[in-house]
Amino acid sequence: MIRTPSFAPRLIGGLAFAVMAIFFVIPLLFMIVVSFYQPDPMGFYKEAFVFENYGKFFSSFYYTVSFRSILSSGLGAVIVVALAFPLVLFVSDLSRRLQLFWIILLLSMMCLSEVIIGFAWLILMSESAGLPRLLEWMGLWENPRSLSPSFGAMMIGLVFLGFSIVALILYPSVARRDRSIEEAAVTLGTPPALVFFKVLLPTFRTSLSSVTLTMFVYLLGVFVMPTMLGRPKDWTMTVIISDKALGDANLPLGAALAVVMLIVTIIVLVASALLTRRRGA
Repeated sequence: MIRTPSFAPRLIGGLAFAVMAIFFVIPLLFMIVVSFYQPDPMGFYKEAFVFENYGKFFSSFYYTVSFRSILSSGLGAVIVVALAFPLVLFVSDLSRRLQLFWIILLLSMMCLSEVIIGFAWLILMSESAGLPRLLEWMGLWENPRSLSPSFGAMMIGLVFLGFSIVALILYPSVARRDRSIEEAAVTLGTPPALVFFKVLLPTFRTSLSSVTLTMFVYLLGVFVMPTMLGRPKDWTMTVIISDKALGDANLPLGAALAVVMLIVTIIVLVASALLTRRRGA
């Protein structure tokens, strides 16, 4: 008896493709087209086909901001993974009830919007009602001052924003790991401190690399944290694109900068994937 293919998988695949085309492909194509238009002082753009918007990217200001964005996002991604992985290992060895508590806590952190998190850290780092005043009360800081805006405050906001995401991504694989390998290493005389570096890190190397790249792309598009917690010299390309497209009403330049950053992101991801594959081979 010949079974005819079900229509449901085709329908689900078609709907997924339609959603992706409507919300990603079509806006991306529109952005690419607009990036070749000329800015119009009386409006957002004037239909044309010029390359001057892309030429402005190669000025010292824009490629400096691009390098800063990549550096900030990469550093934030590495710090997030470096902090989240040991915590997930600790949580995975707890009882089921405590694991459930931590998972609910992490999910609750994800429910907070980026604006709420930014305002919370802005208050915590303020001179009048935040950590500086607490350190002064404890006698650890004689002349307290506000800790934000600064590069450190921006990095704290980025790390806090991505921490719960990374922890929840790593938790399933870490919780299902084969603990007999760790026990065998300890039995053979490996100090417990070295088990983390010689057993656990090599075991989860692929997962850690992929989640670091995912977090790098995610932090590269964050807008609120650099705006609220960072200084103008700490702003990333996301803030500059928004400022040019909306603040200066120069939509073609903003679109061109967004396209360039998309290309740079793809290049970084491809290079990282090739490097990881070579190391694995």
